[in-house]
Amino acid sequence: MTDPTRDQRHIDWKAAESSPEFRELIAARRRFVVPATIFFLSWYIGFILLAGYAQDFMGSSVYEGLTVGYCLALTQFVMVGVLGVLYLRRANNVYDPLAAKAAQVAIDAGHERGRRA
Repeated sequence: MTDPTRDQRHIDWKAAESSPEFRELIAARRRFVVPATIFFLSWYIGFILLAGYAQDFMGSSVYEGLTVGYCLALTQFVMVGVLGVLYLRRANNVYDPLAAKAAQVAIDAGHERGRRA
């Protein structure tokens, strides 16, 4: 087993930050996180606005005491779960491989810099 502190001493953080692999990781993550955040906040603010300004609609009964408002409130929990699962899948399939490449580039650059010094 290797000593993790040994690799950390030889990481070139400037090279890691400017590497194409790291930039691709940041861009890929941003392509998911920003739209997902906008979608969720829009959904949530829409729910709040409906609750405040469409009280008759939100109070409409769907089934024996279950109202539209309760149904929409429950979708918030579903939305969090769905977005969480989607992010985890994307992290496992896209972000983790990119992070491993970026980390290896940083370690290699650090070792190369250490050899030159």
